[in-house]
Amino acid sequence: MSNAKGFSLIELLIASAVGLLAIGIVGSVFLSGYSAANKRSLELMLQQDVNDALRTIKEDILRAGYNSGGSSSLVISGATSVVYTQSNCLAYTYETSSGQKYAQIKLNGDDLKYKLGADIVTVANACSGTGSSLVYKKQISVDDFIIAPMVISSASSTSQIINIKLIASLRNDSNINTNKSIDVKTRNWN
Repeated sequence: MSNAKGFSLIELLIASAVGLLAIGIVGSVFLSGYSAANKRSLELMLQQDVNDALRTIKEDILRAGYNSGGSSSLVISGATSVVYTQSNCLAYTYETSSGQKYAQIKLNGDDLKYKLGADIVTVANACSGTGSSLVYKKQISVDDFIIAPMVISSASSTSQIINIKLIASLRNDSNINTNKSIDVKTRNWN
């Protein structure tokens, strides 16, 4: 008989089992890290998109009522304030270098729509029609758009503080959601 040195079948099976267990643990840690990073990436995308939508709304509302040549702020026909509010809708007008523009921001189903145009708007049609989406509607569902105006007045003028709350989630994972709000004080241009 020869003195062959090597591993026995039992030793080889134990070594293989330990190796497979180590590979399984490393793979599991990698996959859970990848899943957490992917979820965080989606959360950040949602937060960024909602923040961008709120920033756009705020910047546009700050223009509401601007009238370069007039002695008073522009107001939508029939409205009592610079920003006309209805349930889930804002509408206002302002002057640009190309003329008077009317803007509308409203919740349309599960999408937040923004419309800017030169059409004559009254309170009767201020929140009608559709526009372009303020969020990436293929991935983001707007669950609610809440508008809470509050009138503030002093001896010389009246204005508004508008609280806007935007609640959104991902279309393919409603567990990833956000709830943001901002306060916008309308300007008096007179």
